[in-house]
Amino acid sequence: MSMPETGLDPALRQQVVEAMAAVLGRLLDTDQVITEDTRVLEELGLSSTLGLEMLLELEETLAIQIDVELMDPVDMKTVGDLTTFIIGHSRPD
Repeated sequence: MSMPETGLDPALRQQVVEAMAAVLGRLLDTDQVITEDTRVLEELGLSSTLGLEMLLELEETLAIQIDVELMDPVDMKTVGDLTTFIIGHSRPD
């Protein structure tokens, strides 16, 4: 299991992971268990279009704005990577 980054609120991290797992499960129409270690491309086959839709739905679900301009897809390999990015690059809506 991925370890949360130092200084990140574990409850917020869990909330983002759970929201992301729910959105991904629905968008990809899968019952696969999605954890922080799930690789979004290799295991889920997440396309860039569905990735954008996921981020938009997460913004709505979590009532946040995500600064996607700073996102480097190369560094977003797992759900945990995306969670860390979202927590560090978002603000309340």
